[in-house]
Amino acid sequence: MRRINYLSVVLGGMFFLGMSVGAVAQNPSSPAQSQAQSGQPQQPPPMTMDQRMARLTQALDLTTAQQQKIRPVLEQAQQQMQALAADNATPMADRQVKAQAIRENVRNQIDAVLTPEQKQHAEAMSQHGPGGPGTPPPAQPQSQPQK
Repeated sequence: MRRINYLSVVLGGMFFLGMSVGAVAQNPSSPAQSQAQSGQPQQPPPMTMDQRMARLTQALDLTTAQQQKIRPVLEQAQQQMQALAADNATPMADRQVKAQAIRENVRNQIDAVLTPEQKQHAEAMSQHGPGGPGTPPPAQPQSQPQK
């Protein structure tokens, strides 16, 4: 579970691509339509690769060499996730399993590049939310009816 959280935090909630496989597969024709249909506020636009790298670099104090190794990993994952999202022939449950495998692979490849101290910091980020210690993780939706 912590591995999944870490990946979500580090990669900006994939996606670390600004959208889930399900969201793309069921994408209405316009953002206004999406907001009206879901009854939820509109999500911010996905982060660019440069924004993701800047966020990751700042959060983990990556060296230039680490950045050069991590960026291609993220780019490849982004391409895989986009292809998966566009694959309407594969059932949603199968796409979600494949997306999880992609995220896990990215996590493993990034871990291989990080120092032990950076890994510790990344683990702390996953436990405390994207704002760091003192910031609670994002609230989970409650299923209780409102009075």
